[in-house]
Amino acid sequence: MTTVQHPKVVVIGAGSLFFGRQAIWQMVHSPILNTGTLALVDTDPARLDKMAALAEKVIAHNGVPLALEAANDWRDVLPGADFVVLSFANQTVKY
Repeated sequence: MTTVQHPKVVVIGAGSLFFGRQAIWQMVHSPILNTGTLALVDTDPARLDKMAALAEKVIAHNGVPLALEAANDWRDVLPGADFVVLSFANQTVKY
């Protein structure tokens, strides 16, 4: 059995207000995942910046060693990924 000690999770479509927040919360509050890396990806730079700023605050507030990466192009963060989550839509809700 193979175990991943410091998993890297890439979330494509992380700029979603609904899914992005939930992905951050799950990573921070999981004792297995919060020792790894969360890579947020979204093609909308403004949305990505908001989610990355939120993630930084949540990580700091909870005092976990979760590393954070953010990119507009998934190819920049995919190397080394243990898990990739796709969450994007053709039309999205603007917030």
